[in-house]
Amino acid sequence: MTHHRPRRALFFLSDSLSPMPSPASSSDTICALATAPGGAVAILRLSGEGSLPVARALWRGRPLDAPGDARRMLLGRLQNRAGGCLDASCLGVYMPGPRSYTGEDVVEFHLHGGAVAASLALQAALSCGARPAEAGEFTRRAFLNGKLDLTQAEAVAEMVSAESERALSLANRQLAGELRREVQGHYDRLALLLSEVESRLDFPEEELDWMEPGALAGALEETRLALRRLAGTRREGELLRNGARMVIAGAPNVGKSSLLNRLLGRERAIVSPIPGTTRDTVEADFLLQGIPVHLVDTAGVRSTEDPVEQDGIARAREAAAEADAVLWLVDATRPEASPWPEWPHRGVLLQAANKCDLASPPPGLLPLSAATGEGVEELRALLARRLLESEAQEVSGGAVAVSARHGRLLEEAEGALGECGGLVALQEWALAAIPLRRAIASLGGITGQSVDPDVLDTIFHRFCIGK
Repeated sequence: MTHHRPRRALFFLSDSLSPMPSPASSSDTICALATAPGGAVAILRLSGEGSLPVARALWRGRPLDAPGDARRMLLGRLQNRAGGCLDASCLGVYMPGPRSYTGEDVVEFHLHGGAVAASLALQAALSCGARPAEAGEFTRRAFLNGKLDLTQAEAVAEMVSAESERALSLANRQLAGELRREVQGHYDRLALLLSEVESRLDFPEEELDWMEPGALAGALEETRLALRRLAGTRREGELLRNGARMVIAGAPNVGKSSLLNRLLGRERAIVSPIPGTTRDTVEADFLLQGIPVHLVDTAGVRSTEDPVEQDGIARAREAAAEADAVLWLVDATRPEASPWPEWPHRGVLLQAANKCDLASPPPGLLPLSAATGEGVEELRALLARRLLESEAQEVSGGAVAVSARHGRLLEEAEGALGECGGLVALQEWALAAIPLRRAIASLGGITGQSVDPDVLDTIFHRFCIGK
């Protein structure tokens, strides 16, 4: 007799993998300014079941909840509880839940800008029963009310902090749900395979329509490889989100400061023919093909008795050890005078010969001239390519580049599936279910289906107030 495969083994997921609300996500009404002070417009945002009563106490004009006016901007007057005018010409909008950003009743007032008016409006709302919102609390409520999954909630913060067009594009793709859909697909597939494994424990004597062990192991391996490919985008995601740190090092007068100025397109560092001019690090930021780069010019490396210069060289060595990329620069007119000192480093190492407009560079070194700009674009292209060298796909296609948190959870899931596949091949069903559950929980940690409240606190405390 043949039966359909049982699916009841999945029920353990429904409770144990649900995010737990925190005290900051209770039903009280929260309020915050959603805009930075000093702008042309200030937005005061309220969310919670008391949003409309608080708004009514401040608003004078057509009722915000008048029939047909929900989600429409209305013109009115904002005042405090004592009747004092806060803004004689203010816009207000009421967005009843669950069709709102947080999933709760939301009210926004759009006031004229200025720190004083915005601050007084906020104080007036608090005096009417609202409480100050915590960092990221509006988005946290959106997550807890099912308006966003955790990857989309994180993307909100990444949009605000994006420092390049590529970082913004990455955040938008994640906010649109691309990462969630991919991870959810793997989650659902593993949940189905878990039911396959656990049904063999629940109905060992039945003749059910089970997958062959080899096919089951193959499905696990296919998912494991897909998770590895997705985790491989972590390096690119970290670079686009957090940027890279690049150190320019070399002997005195090889042109380090001149190259820094050339890369920045402005005079940031002092350029002088006198050796030892740069005694401490000089730092600045620029964009390298969409990657934010923190550039560090260091003291010239040479034998010296000057204790200040010695300290600068020690700092150069320390900076190189922690950098994502080190560019060792030599003088093309005397390259033998300053070979790479074999410093310890964890990042990309590039060696280039400056002043190639005055002499032919030695083989193996990238030729460039900080004075004329020759070779600088080639340096930019090579550096970007080397920084992005990994198993990652380009963000313009394929999977969304994941964050460090996502990468860690994907690696945990991949490791658990590797362990599970071996046990399935041995038909050790009870043991195989354990790592398979771990893999599912790790994927659930990415989307928020299984996440510790402390992790939520860490994620949402990175947000600004009002988001």
